[in-house]
Amino acid sequence: MKIALDAMGGDLAPKATVEGAVLAARDFGIEVVLVGDGEILARELADHDAANLPIRIEHAPEVVLMDDSPLESVLSKPRSSIHVGLDLVKRGDASAFVSAGNSGAVMTASMMILGNLANVDRPAIASLVPTSEGFGLLIDAGANTDVKPINLVQFAVMGSVYWRHVRNVSRPRVGILSNGEEASKGTEITRAAASMLGQMATYVHYVGYVEGRDINRAKVDIVVTDGFNGNVALKTMEGFASFMLGNLREMFGSSTRTRLAYLLMRKNLNAMRERLDPSEYGGAPLLGVSGVSIIAHGSSNPRAIRNAIRAAANEQLVHRVNPEILEILGKIQPDVPIKPQGKGFRALFSKMRERLHRRDREAEAIREAQPGADAHQADGNREPPTEQGTERSADELKIEHAKYESTHSSSHPEAVASPQNGVATGDKKHASGELRTADESKEGDDSPDRPKDHS
Repeated sequence: MKIALDAMGGDLAPKATVEGAVLAARDFGIEVVLVGDGEILARELADHDAANLPIRIEHAPEVVLMDDSPLESVLSKPRSSIHVGLDLVKRGDASAFVSAGNSGAVMTASMMILGNLANVDRPAIASLVPTSEGFGLLIDAGANTDVKPINLVQFAVMGSVYWRHVRNVSRPRVGILSNGEEASKGTEITRAAASMLGQMATYVHYVGYVEGRDINRAKVDIVVTDGFNGNVALKTMEGFASFMLGNLREMFGSSTRTRLAYLLMRKNLNAMRERLDPSEYGGAPLLGVSGVSIIAHGSSNPRAIRNAIRAAANEQLVHRVNPEILEILGKIQPDVPIKPQGKGFRALFSKMRERLHRRDREAEAIREAQPGADAHQADGNREPPTEQGTERSADELKIEHAKYESTHSSSHPEAVASPQNGVATGDKKHASGELRTADESKEGDDSPDRPKDHS
């Protein structure tokens, strides 16, 4: 198993990322490709006894900063460590990619370079959370702030498949995060998603709504929510865990008696600390993309990087999860109108991917026309785009995105936030909660009663 690591990503990079890679290679025998500035990484690696470890360096001269725009960074920095690392996965030269860098850029680049799985509208971050029974899964933990019912349904499917294979739970329990357990609670979006999931017992063991207090009580194995509420819940839990551990340290260090008490309880306290410490489980997979992309915390220390690499090297995640997600989503289709070609979120990213590929082909043609290219070019490294070309690409992207927003809002007025409650109602057929198999969908398309799309 070979893992590509964004060695320039994270608040503590490259020191922490290189040390974490050394730990992973030494402890687990995982082959790691350090992606980043070759000269800097070589110096960092020289500080460790790594001569006999399966670690190599892939040069990437550009770095995506934490405050860079995700969309523009993908287009304007094609030789960044994020871009080059995901290219390795795309070409099959690495099994998975790990980054503690700009999470928005990692998500955007993963969707543009690896692409989404068929029938997946929005990929989602699946994060481990500590529970009374060990761990649970929170999906989405920050990728999608605004969702439709179908997105929550897909999150439930992807989370169930992941938990079944990676955590070896045959029938994981799924719940939707809400403001109460009653079916009448929640929003129109959560109620529509709940109705859909209620018809999918063969594929998803949906048990109903769960409240925020139930996340750590292990009432369900998988908590499904949008990225805004998921990220708030996750950060709240992390903050409280840090607060509690800090208070315990203060309490047990306050006197001789409490220090003696700590010695008696040290084993149990260390076990609790490990369950509450995010660095112990490293990173969260971005489920729904055509490959394995792990997003680690921006402040990841060497141990967190080590564990993120271990998570990325899971055989079940690499080889079993995506095929089953494809199989299930291919069988079940919601009764919703199909978007016209050339419109929508995925169409926008398809155009951006084509633009990237076109630029790569043009750069290759230029290199072939220049026999005096230097050694770096001969090895296949892409030349960075000219300043003028970079600005033009960014401007074109903004125009394309503005056109998408304009047509999307005007052609789908029902998706605009309701002035009464500020919650997007979504498509009315989404809210109906009707589900059809793929075969039934095809029959419906040929029905004489179905309105024809003459656009």
